[in-house]
Amino acid sequence: MAKGRSFAAKLAHELTTEGKVICPTCETEIRMVKLIRARKSKAGTWMPNYKFARVCKCNEADLMSGKE
Repeated sequence: MAKGRSFAAKLAHELTTEGKVICPTCETEIRMVKLIRARKSKAGTWMPNYKFARVCKCNEADLMSGKE
């Protein structure tokens, strides 16, 4: 059975920067996001195209609008 953690313990864990990648420009955490876009196959049907991207506040608007 899992050990219960208090709210203070969970908050302290969230505030640590250990293991997190921080963007030097905007000082926010860089998250990995899975982008799913449609692409046309050789047979002419549509199929999903999966791609992982690193997102921070610098490039969030461009990625979410589909520019990249």
